[in-house]
Amino acid sequence: MTVRVQLPPLLRHAMGGERWLEADGTTVAAVLSDLAENRPALALHLFDEQGNVRHNVVCVHAGTVVRAREMASHRVQTGDELVLANALAGG
Repeated sequence: MTVRVQLPPLLRHAMGGERWLEADGTTVAAVLSDLAENRPALALHLFDEQGNVRHNVVCVHAGTVVRAREMASHRVQTGDELVLANALAGG
C-alpha cells in the first residue's frame, strides 16, 4: 500500500529538500520502516538503537495524532497521507 508522507522541515534537508515521500506499509510503523530502509539518512531520525520508533516522533493521520507507541497498530490505506512531526515537550 503506497502512502504519502510529509516530512517536517528539519528532515527535508536530509532528503535534498523533498517535502513529500512515498512509502509502502499497512501500519504507520511499517510505512516508517519502509522509509528508513529505502532512505537510510532518515533511519537515525525515526528509529532508536533497538529499532523502535523514537518517542519524539509523532504522525498525523486523517486528523488523528499517532504517537510512537500506537504506530504498530494504527492502520493506513493506499492513498493516505501522513504528516511527520516531532513531539513537543515543556511546560
